[in-house]
Amino acid sequence: MAPKRFADHRATTANSDRILARMKPRFALVALLFSLSAPAQQPTTPLSAASDQAAVEFNFEWNQGIPWQSYSIQVQADGKTHFAGTPNPSQSGDDDPVQQDFIMSEANRQKTFDLAKKLNYFRGDFDSHLKHIAQTGAKTLVYKSAQIQGSSTYNYSQNPDVQQLTQLFLGLANALDFGRKLAFQYRFDKLGMDQVLRDLEEMQANHQAEELSAIEPILRKIANDSNLMHITRQSAQHLLKTMDVPGAANQSAVRP
Repeated sequence: MAPKRFADHRATTANSDRILARMKPRFALVALLFSLSAPAQQPTTPLSAASDQAAVEFNFEWNQGIPWQSYSIQVQADGKTHFAGTPNPSQSGDDDPVQQDFIMSEANRQKTFDLAKKLNYFRGDFDSHLKHIAQTGAKTLVYKSAQIQGSSTYNYSQNPDVQQLTQLFLGLANALDFGRKLAFQYRFDKLGMDQVLRDLEEMQANHQAEELSAIEPILRKIANDSNLMHITRQSAQHLLKTMDVPGAANQSAVRP
């Protein structure tokens, strides 16, 4: 039997599958509309590779991954964070790359760099190498600074510190996917937003959606829209109250 954290991760995938399956017809109906009427988007510029700041990066690759087939999350020492991902088209009919920049909360920024230091900046083999462990995607943790380079790839790790970082980054990717869904529904299916917000509340309560500050703009837009149902606005307001407020980063805390 897979360890409990694998069961939790598979439950997360099942939840995302169920949610996206409900939305698949709606995505399909507007796919052509987007292609014909939406102006060409300029891709978000990734964080500078030449930056002197230390950075932690999490990469995920799995063709069967739901909602994302692949993505990377890079967190700089000042909290600036860049996400770049490719959705699984089998669920929504949408495989357009997604990019987003935001500031990670101070608590999670500090946690990320503290754990990187504790893990010797990912210079080691953290994969469990256990037999009969389900495949949940190749995950790679990377640390980059002027003094140190380190990386480690794994499917499943028994190291509790690696598990903490994995849970944080998987949860962040889930939160960004919910932000994408809510932005879509705000435009095309306002009545359906209540269920998506309920699903997000459930995922957050189970620690399967993290760093909701990354989707604060769409949550605030919903909470402040007097034309929406009261229960929908109330759910958005509740989620806003639960998030950490990003603080000023203390770069000295993440040396080298």
